[in-house]
Formats: sequence, C-alpha cells, structure tokens
Amino acid sequence: MHSSNPTRRLAVLLVGVLALPQTACDDPFGAFLSDVPLTPSEVTLFDFVTGRLQDPPAFDLVFQRPVRVDQTRNWDFLFQITDGVPALAPFSAATDSVTDAGLLQTSQSFEGVLEAPETGYTLSDPVPVQVGDVLIGRSRADPTQFLACSRYAKLEIIELDLAAGTITFRFLGNSNCGDTVLEPGRHGSL
Repeated sequence: MHSSNPTRRLAVLLVGVLALPQTACDDPFGAFLSDVPLTPSEVTLFDFVTGRLQDPPAFDLVFQRPVRVDQTRNWDFLFQITDGVPALAPFSAATDSVTDAGLLQTSQSFEGVLEAPETGYTLSDPVPVQVGDVLIGRSRADPTQFLACSRYAKLEIIELDLAAGTITFRFLGNSNCGDTVLEPGRHGSL
C-alpha cells in the first residue's frame, strides 16, 4: 500500500540519504572536487614594460593560464623588471583596483608546500624574486562561484632572463574554489 503522507515520505527520504555511503574523509562533496595535479606545469611570462604586446606578462590563478593585460582584467599577478630588479606584482600593486590576489614567499621547498595559508599575503607591493624562490599565490575572488572564494597555488622560479625580459616558473594549483590543499593527488574537504 502506497502512503501519501508527506511527513512519512520525507522521513523515508532522510533515512535513505543518511544511509548512503560516505566518500573518503566523510566528505559528501568529495566526488565533485578535483585533485591537485600530480605534475606541475611550466609557465613563462614577459616583462610588463618591455615585452611585446602579444606576449603575456600576467597570470590568472583562477583559470591557471598566462594572459595579456590588454585583453582582460582577470589576472592575479604580473611580471615586471624595475631598475634591473625582477618582481611579481599582485593585481593591486600594478593597478588602481584592490583584490584579494596576493603572493607569499616561503622558505619551504616546492615539494614541501602541502597547504596554503589563508592570510599573510602581499597584496599591494611587488615581490622581488630570484631563481629558486618558492611562492604561494592566492587569486582574486572568483566571481563565477555562488560564494566568492579564492584559488591557491604554489610556484617556484626556475629561470630569469633579464636580457630577454622573461621569467619561467613551475606551477601547481588547486582548481577547487576555497581549497587550500597543494599536495599533488589530493584535495581538501569543503
């Protein structure tokens, strides 16, 4: 006999939902999250001042790609050489706008950075860099998400060519909004 009692149907539905097996770490949303990639990517940026227009000087942490600043304002930091000093400048350091995009230098090795802190980022000043430096990046708030949140990544400077005006770094980012885990093959529970 089929019951038309709405309270009884709700109770049966709740019991069914509670009986579902949980994913790893008891995170019911874990199946919807992406793991941090196992291998980093390499990215080359060009000096914002001396680079050619078609060469990207900036990096977008949300979509994890180099971008041209003449085509979009959706970027988080750019490469610049000022008085012979190479630096990565967060968005707020290079423009008259303020965002959450920032960089944090760390003394840890690239492999040793397993999680990004949520605070302590340089937002409004260029960050001087040299080969071997490891930084953690936080993106601007992602406006495509229902709740605005940042993306996190780690990067290591592997080559600087001041004559050519380029910087190359290896990069490993977490594509999950608000997830601070930077360990390859994992993601946090949100």
